[in-house]
This record gives sequence, C-alpha cells and structure tokens, in this order.
Amino acid sequence: MLDLSYSTDESCLEKIFSNFGHVAEVKIVKDEVTRRSKGYAFIQYTSQENAMLALDSMDHKYLNGRVISVELAKPTKKDFGRYPKSCGPPVERLPSENEVPDLKENC
Repeated sequence: MLDLSYSTDESCLEKIFSNFGHVAEVKIVKDEVTRRSKGYAFIQYTSQENAMLALDSMDHKYLNGRVISVELAKPTKKDFGRYPKSCGPPVERLPSENEVPDLKENC
C-alpha cells in the first residue's frame, strides 16, 4: 500500500483492512533513523481471496486525507530463499577428497 498519510498507524490499518478478512500482519515501513513513516505499508492476509477483496475495495480510496494505492507486493530475492547481501550461508570446513565417503557403498 502506497501514499499513506504519515499520521496513519498500524492499528488504524488493521481496523480498516480487517473488514475484508483476517489480517495476519500489518507493517508500516519507517525510516531507520527518524522512525517516521515512509508512507507505505504491507498488509498480510491469511487468504489470497481476502487480499484481492481488499485490493479491489480500497485501491484509490481516501484514507486520512490521502488517496492510497493498494497493490500486491512484488517478490524479492529474499522471498526465493536467497540470502540478503549482508550475510550468506553458514560456512564450514569442506572435507578433502580423501575424507568424502563413497555413497555408492551405502546403497
């Protein structure tokens, strides 16, 4: 959801958007330093049907004096099981060729 009023809080969004079904989570994205809303949020429903109903019902509607845009979230690399840039998979010592067991022997 885009173009939120900076005064809109998560409890307000949960109250309004729960009219379309069970809301699992509401997250307003905030500036890390100022903790002020960046004007957009994510709302997760427990069912896709409820999410689509909310999208159809609330897109381009007024909320706290602003016309909001409601869209489906676009997947990111993180959503596909990749690691964020700041970290990686756990690294352990790999066995040398002499230490690797022959798996065919176990079949």
